[in-house]
Amino acid sequence: MRLDLAAAIGLLELDILIPGSSSLKDKRRVIRSIKDKIRGKFNVSIAEVGYQELHGRTHLGIVTISTSRKDAEERLQALFKIIDSELNTQVIEHKTIWL
Repeated sequence: MRLDLAAAIGLLELDILIPGSSSLKDKRRVIRSIKDKIRGKFNVSIAEVGYQELHGRTHLGIVTISTSRKDAEERLQALFKIIDSELNTQVIEHKTIWL
């Protein structure tokens, strides 16, 4: 039996500077704050996927899945706006990949 189901899977990658971070503890506090804000509003997976040992920089990956690409795209755009408006960070590059 073949199921004809469609799913839209979007991956938002963000390269972020954390200028006020002078230690890994400071950096992880900022990242935890971002993760808490995102998880509180959206059902997504988020992880630090790069620059784990640098004090002032991180690379985050955020994944969402939906029955429509439009819904997934709107969700990822809303996430980006929240992160981009974070006072303690500066997004220097971002891209969305569709799987």
